[in-house]
Amino acid sequence: MLTVSHRDLLAAFAATGRNHPYLAFTLNSLCNLDCVFCKPRCMPDYGHKDRPLNVADYAAIAREAGAWQVEKAHCSGGEPTLRADILDVIGALADGLGPDASIGLTSHGNLRKGLSIDRFHQAGLTYLNVSLHSLDPSRSATIMGGGDPHQARTTIDRALALGLKVKINCVLQRTYLNDAFEVAELAKSLPIAVRLIELQNIGPAQALFDTEFVSEAEARGHLIKWFADAGEISRGDLGVRSPGRYLQPMGWTGSIGFISNSSCATCSDANRIKITPTGVARPCILHNRDIPLKPHLADGTLSSAFGHLFRAMLERNSNEAWQGFHYVDYDLRWDRMERPESAPVLPVLPLIDANTSTSCAARPPRPREER
Repeated sequence: MLTVSHRDLLAAFAATGRNHPYLAFTLNSLCNLDCVFCKPRCMPDYGHKDRPLNVADYAAIAREAGAWQVEKAHCSGGEPTLRADILDVIGALADGLGPDASIGLTSHGNLRKGLSIDRFHQAGLTYLNVSLHSLDPSRSATIMGGGDPHQARTTIDRALALGLKVKINCVLQRTYLNDAFEVAELAKSLPIAVRLIELQNIGPAQALFDTEFVSEAEARGHLIKWFADAGEISRGDLGVRSPGRYLQPMGWTGSIGFISNSSCATCSDANRIKITPTGVARPCILHNRDIPLKPHLADGTLSSAFGHLFRAMLERNSNEAWQGFHYVDYDLRWDRMERPESAPVLPVLPLIDANTSTSCAARPPRPREER
């Protein structure tokens, strides 16, 4: 049950006009593919450093989050579908947040034997993000270290048939730029949102960045004909809370968006509370406000933990990078990094020069109703 002070905290957050926070769970670091810009198995600490959260933990977190008016939970990895209990986790989150919640999953779409989108839908999944970087089986296998884009496409088609919202995540790479545009063109006939994602200069992608990076501005230059008469689709209509604009070319069924965390990343609308496999909640990558949830799960004090998280979100206003830009998206997904206890993990970075990317600088403030 929320205390008066917690209700005041919710009211203070609502008064900011920002999107209400949502939970972004990283369920594991394991993956049966090996994308060239990710390569989790190359990391010295591949796997779990500690025992991950279980289904009962996820259920308790979701119930508490629901009391704080959280209405969305997203699951990623690694490849989250490799968890033996993945359907139970989805069900626990759906039950905890309630019937109107959005429950999502990011996957490469090559589901293991015994899983199907039908079963995910029955468990409570409402939307699906599929990582797809080429439609050509050979080039896709080179990029992703295996898998089959045809199987991913089958997964996408079935999800759409069941009424799930579908987004495709496609990383821009210079060698495979035409492949990315072919993936984007799926939105011509399908009611999907294709997100073209800039390569980031972090982790294994650092080895590729200098030769493979393609900015949003450059990609838009190649797609002028598509965007000449495009209309904008609201993020609310798409069920999207991440930054970015989504454009629908004339006559297309779906839309194209950009996630540009290298050239023009903005944290002015960030509202994600990241929760790692072992239950460390991270409301911000620039401020050290992490809080381990396992002790609060054991003590029945999750309400206090969420109070901390909401205060941390509000205190981001004191960060000079808030309402501005930063170039770094640190890999905090897999309990990979030891966080200092009383200092920012990263230095506050200067605002990006608005003249460096007109496609970013021109973006209008995002209205509150698109929560």
